[in-house]
Amino acid sequence: MTIYSPNLDGRIGPKYRAIADAICEDIASGTLAAGVKLPTHRDLAYRLGVTVGTVTRAYAELQRRGMAGGRVGSGTYVIDPAQERRVFPIPLDRQREILTRSDNSVLHDYAEDGTVDLSMNRPAPGPEAEALAQTLADLSQANGLDVLTQYNPAPGLSQHRAAMANLLQDVGLKADADDLVLTSGAQHAMAACALGLLKAGDVLLTEELTYPGMTSLAAHMGARVRPVAMDEYGILPDALDAAVRETGARVAYVMPVHQNPTTATMNAQRLKDIAEVALRHGLILIEDDVYGFQPEHRDPPLAHFIPDNAIYVNGFAKSISPGLRVGCMRAPKSLYATLTRAVQITGWMIPPLMGEIAARWITSGVARDIIKWHQQEMIARNRMAADILNGFDFAQQSESLHLWLRMPDAHNADEAIRQLNQRGVIMAGPESFITTQTATPHALRLCLGSAPTRDQLRAALLQVRAVLMSGPLQPQTMTASMVM
Repeated sequence: MTIYSPNLDGRIGPKYRAIADAICEDIASGTLAAGVKLPTHRDLAYRLGVTVGTVTRAYAELQRRGMAGGRVGSGTYVIDPAQERRVFPIPLDRQREILTRSDNSVLHDYAEDGTVDLSMNRPAPGPEAEALAQTLADLSQANGLDVLTQYNPAPGLSQHRAAMANLLQDVGLKADADDLVLTSGAQHAMAACALGLLKAGDVLLTEELTYPGMTSLAAHMGARVRPVAMDEYGILPDALDAAVRETGARVAYVMPVHQNPTTATMNAQRLKDIAEVALRHGLILIEDDVYGFQPEHRDPPLAHFIPDNAIYVNGFAKSISPGLRVGCMRAPKSLYATLTRAVQITGWMIPPLMGEIAARWITSGVARDIIKWHQQEMIARNRMAADILNGFDFAQQSESLHLWLRMPDAHNADEAIRQLNQRGVIMAGPESFITTQTATPHALRLCLGSAPTRDQLRAALLQVRAVLMSGPLQPQTMTASMVM
């Protein structure tokens, strides 16, 4: 859009904020529709008689408010605020809701309409509820619980950090308790990384399809997301090298294991090549290893090879228990204080009770038993999916919580989602994972762990197959939502 210019008449205060306010009002009124490209920084600066830097600050403020976005070299676009609010929907899951009657008996309330939600990446319900009941019973008889009721150090209690360091050895990462900062889940760790590393106008490099939680954080900080090409082994080293040279970016976000949404997993050579790029440029990698406990066999994390250039992030959500909000960062020594402050100002500390439960599960072996259960469950579910979807083109890993299903030619993802919704299967739209204003990928992410039982998953997958086996699906109305 080249003729648009916001009206600044009567506005007081900083110019950049007045520009941002005026554009927001035009978006709200419908003058600017979602998807419209805003004028270039230089063009708008000329029209308004301000500096290019003022427009840059205004656009960064729009990104922080979630009203605009874009990528380096492509421009800035208006974002639909309603769509942005769908980044983290947690739908009411009647299939898992537990109600307690007045007589203390428990009723498992399953959805009467048979709806199955395949939109959210979460593990199937396993032995963690029984483990929690036992741990709470043990805690009720324990001494010295006063420490769990008080303020604790921002990085977490030393014994809790030591237990987490012990568990991280299972993914090939050697860390001391003093290297770790505990967080309220991996998402909290990522928020601390964004707060500590990014500011308005910075560039964050990511895989070309990526987890929307991180791009949302970047936008909130006013940072620009620059996608980098990838293949079946994740982000491409040459493309990452070129992106750093082009943008001067200091930070990149990568997911080396069971990448979301594509399931791409870095092999040993790719890990080595990416590590070399980071060292060459002094690039800091935010390594999201939230699916890292899932594989039975895996290569060590990037942080193993470049401990001074990688912030390792993990948590309990995908392989142990989503509701036990426990995560961690293994931080380079140069960034430890910065990231600790970010955790402190966004929550002060991990709830000590959560840290105690996690530590007890780790030291007793319960955590590893739960991880093993989820590994085996996902192996069975992936085999089922591969059998039902035989003949279609999809990427999967044997223990992954999701697969990436490429749509058949002449089929449309939006229409497939609409038809599946009518059949009681809720899906996420592929636009959730894009970082550019280019075409939406012709694929769907299927979350295999989100159905409470294998029978329900089988029924949902059969509906997916039936829809894709039908005639060509022409595009209609977009109904997908942003997801975790």
